[in-house]
Amino acid sequence: MKPEDELIDALLREQARKRDAYEELLASIEKALDDEGEGGSRTVSKWRRALPLSIAAGIAIGGAVIYQQNREFAPELAVHEVEAPLQPTPGPALADEVARMEAAPPEMAAMDEAPPQPRAMSVPPAPAAGDPTGLKEQAAGRERAEAVPSPRMVRPPASRKVDPSRVVGSRVQSPAPLSESEALTLEVPVEDSAAITDADKPLITGEGVADGLTTGRAVAIDGELKALRQKLDAPSISDANKQELYREWQEKSAERHALGGFGDLSRENYGRLVDQPWKSPWDEALSTFSIDVDTASYTNIRRMIREGRPIQPDAVRIEELVNYFDYTYPQPEGDSPFAVGSLLATCPWQPAHLLARVSIKGREIENNARPASNLVFLIDVSGSMQSPDKLPMLKRAMATLIDSLDERDRVGIVVYAGTEGVALSPTELTEDGKSVALRAIGKLESGGSTNGGAGISRAYQMALKHRVDGGVNRVILATDGDFNVGTTGQGQLVDMVKGHAAEGVSLSVLGFGTGNLNDAMLEAITNDGNGNYFYVDGDTEAKRVFEQKLTGTLVTIAKDVKIQVEFNPGKVKAYRLIGYANRVLRNQDFNDDKVDAGDIGAGHTVTAFYEIVPVGVDAPDTGEVDELKYQRPADRREVIDSDEWLTLKLRYKHPEGEKSRLIKTPVTGEPMKWEEAGTDFRMASAVALFGMKLRGMDEVAEIGWDRVEEIARPALADDLDERRAEFLGLVGELE
Repeated sequence: MKPEDELIDALLREQARKRDAYEELLASIEKALDDEGEGGSRTVSKWRRALPLSIAAGIAIGGAVIYQQNREFAPELAVHEVEAPLQPTPGPALADEVARMEAAPPEMAAMDEAPPQPRAMSVPPAPAAGDPTGLKEQAAGRERAEAVPSPRMVRPPASRKVDPSRVVGSRVQSPAPLSESEALTLEVPVEDSAAITDADKPLITGEGVADGLTTGRAVAIDGELKALRQKLDAPSISDANKQELYREWQEKSAERHALGGFGDLSRENYGRLVDQPWKSPWDEALSTFSIDVDTASYTNIRRMIREGRPIQPDAVRIEELVNYFDYTYPQPEGDSPFAVGSLLATCPWQPAHLLARVSIKGREIENNARPASNLVFLIDVSGSMQSPDKLPMLKRAMATLIDSLDERDRVGIVVYAGTEGVALSPTELTEDGKSVALRAIGKLESGGSTNGGAGISRAYQMALKHRVDGGVNRVILATDGDFNVGTTGQGQLVDMVKGHAAEGVSLSVLGFGTGNLNDAMLEAITNDGNGNYFYVDGDTEAKRVFEQKLTGTLVTIAKDVKIQVEFNPGKVKAYRLIGYANRVLRNQDFNDDKVDAGDIGAGHTVTAFYEIVPVGVDAPDTGEVDELKYQRPADRREVIDSDEWLTLKLRYKHPEGEKSRLIKTPVTGEPMKWEEAGTDFRMASAVALFGMKLRGMDEVAEIGWDRVEEIARPALADDLDERRAEFLGLVGELE
């Protein structure tokens, strides 16, 4: 038999094998639809007509190419490893899925335009004597390939179904889980690489992810995006080259998104966090930190859990998780801007330890009593902001805020992409002014790269020019991520923001979207800009931030709020501060009014926890130092007789003052049982434990997620906005 005849014979055998495989597929569909009536029969009939034709067309095209290669380049003829067809797993969603496919049948033209990409390719050595065409060696190669196990298949557990359109490479980026009626379960090969962790392996449910028409191109784009990212991260890159590369990166990401996914999603940046260690009061009796009312970390973590993504420990700022929730702390009395409280109870996750809670409640201010405001929105309209969960959602939320303001308020809008510009000059929000503002918001469109540094400078100039004495002067930055041209260094931006804060203009940041979120920078500039940082992960959160939290931050009731706790070594053997890892201050900073600290707005609550080991209980290692060579240690083992566990001190300034005021409160008495400490204590401590586990802290590694749920569940009794129930749902996703 001629070599070309042997090749054609092999192709015909492969066609028959493929047809048999698809007949088995159709048989399984018929079996699943035998009770669905005439509609199901029509669908199966369409599948019968379309699939064999698809296979025949694919094999014919492939055969023609291989035959031509055999004639012209026989020694280099490539052997393609044929991948077995994907088999849908029968289930209750099958009928719904087939009905959906009937409404949108496969397009044969698409198959002709983009033939399937081979999964693997190998080039055999030069043909041996007696095998001039290399076909015998090819047959041996096929036998070797068939002996190799097929790629591993990962099937998602029943409780986790992930939208395949959010799968990128080996990473899963998915919104809320799909229902049974929305997805089929498919088994999809996973690249067998030691670099891919179990958390990164795709758990895929749905249609189309492994389609040979798109998979090859998607993998190729992933490689191109990785190369572009390496170039963008090079320290020597110029602004001009960075802008050009970033534009190319955006285009590639958009193309990757169209194929199913969100492009290169590994550019999110989080600052390094180092948890506070256990300390002995004999060595360090004082603990000092700045308050934090930000909540961005919680909503960002919520987004990661819902998308099935692994949690980056440095994205978890425990205090922001705890402070996301509202607590019913007592209102301040007299003229004080806030009330300070404390509570000492047993520790829910370590019965031998205690948990000391520090609480602050800001004074509520009625809307008709608030001062006038001068607000400048600084909006990122770069190309990456075009997705529905970014600029479109921001525009809807801004319209809601405009409607809640009145003629006392003035709003301006600065936009930035490749350059910055004014979309709305400062406008008083009379009825006519609101109409002008809403029209300006409606015209906002995205496109270009991200020159955030120039935009910030322009926004501050506008805010300072129209500054309101005794009122609220604030720049509100809305962005999805990094600044990639212009003033991009974090240090430069922090200095700029800090300088303008000293001039009386504060900064709030609203983070949006997924992929290039520079969380480290956004948090840093709000820490030093007398501002607040929110992350918006959906319309519900946008409504909450713009209608409740953002309006609260507009009115600052106290600035530079610092907390210092002195522990009594006669009662406390060891302690540690939970969270506030990047808010710790030097002890001498507490009395230094030149040192900046966090601000608190009207109605805000602040919560902090210390875990305490009482005297008489074995304490964790607090570290040891070598004996001193030049001096003898002083005898510090004498304590003043006192029933106080600790003294809580707090310093703050009036919003326009420069001299701080001191509040001092001792904590005495027997600790109560945590089960009797109230639903607020339960909820806050459960969220703290949740954050400690997400950060991978050794002391809670053996505690299960079910313990977090057990502590928090009774707190649902005071769940007015259902956010506590939502929290329990997130914990359930991690169990």
